[in-house]
Amino acid sequence: MAKEMKVSSDIGYQNYSAEGRENHFSVMRPEEEWIQPVPEGAHYEWTETSMFGFNIPEHGIDCIIYYWHHPALSVTYGGLIIWRGQNGNQVACDYSDYRSVMPLPDDITNCTYANGVTVRMIKPLEEFHITFDDPPYETSLDLHLKAIMPPACRYNGGHITQAMKTSGELVLSGERFKIDGYHTRDRSWNEARSEVIRKTPPLNWTVGVFDDDFAFHHCSFDSRRYHPEWGDNFSGNGDDNNCLWGYIYENGETHGVAHVDQQTTRGPDGIAPMAVRTVITATNGRDYVITGKAISSTPVMAWPNMAAHFVLFEWECEGRKAKGHGDIQMVIYRDAYRMMDKATPKQ
Repeated sequence: MAKEMKVSSDIGYQNYSAEGRENHFSVMRPEEEWIQPVPEGAHYEWTETSMFGFNIPEHGIDCIIYYWHHPALSVTYGGLIIWRGQNGNQVACDYSDYRSVMPLPDDITNCTYANGVTVRMIKPLEEFHITFDDPPYETSLDLHLKAIMPPACRYNGGHITQAMKTSGELVLSGERFKIDGYHTRDRSWNEARSEVIRKTPPLNWTVGVFDDDFAFHHCSFDSRRYHPEWGDNFSGNGDDNNCLWGYIYENGETHGVAHVDQQTTRGPDGIAPMAVRTVITATNGRDYVITGKAISSTPVMAWPNMAAHFVLFEWECEGRKAKGHGDIQMVIYRDAYRMMDKATPKQ
């Protein structure tokens, strides 16, 4: 039985404002694929981002292609990371070229970044082509991404998430792989994103795609009733208001998320997500019971004051025969990390 449709309005986090959450969605315009004009007097942390990627689950391969733009400073941070297995450090991944400072391209829809990744937008809101070649490391990428759904734009604008069909070829250290799956792209614009330390529990940014007709996304804290590792700390997060935003895409319709009940099981380090059980209550009145197990992972220092684990998951959804795949990007700040690390038995 689905829970009553009630979207909590008393929580805000970073740029997920409390105000307007009951509206669930806004609309992205095609021209918002490009870098937007920087307002006069904008803070130096004025931000735009673009994220793409792919996975090859049968080989345990995952990839993120992420660029964090600071248009007020005319610089870009990010790059490309490809990994298999459970990695203890980003530089242990199969391939990584992730840079702190690069020139901001004049046109992020048609550019080659300083680390060699080329992005071409074929059609706004729908299709992209990404290439990369590093001969000394015998690694190259030819990746096509085509939308299976319209961009789901956050209720207060300035941020979309969108499930994509992926195809192409990866050559990784001389080994050739076919890309034929799904991924979820992310784009944000016109917001100042602060790097200050935050007193919050770990947050799971979660996506999954099963086929052309079913995908999901949510940003949620674990539910406090499962007695998570961070215990009774961080008042206001993890109670009945633990989901910041999300969607269910099913059979051509995008539904908002009214409630998420999430329980994360962590690995031996006490930090990295290894299994998750989630009940997503959507605005169509249905509960979606989704469980997942980790395939491969790597820590990533998203920025110096915040750690992250990027984890490829295999998903099962109650009532569906097919399995899905997608990432959890778990972000965690100092207080929660130290608390959870202290509670983890050391070998």
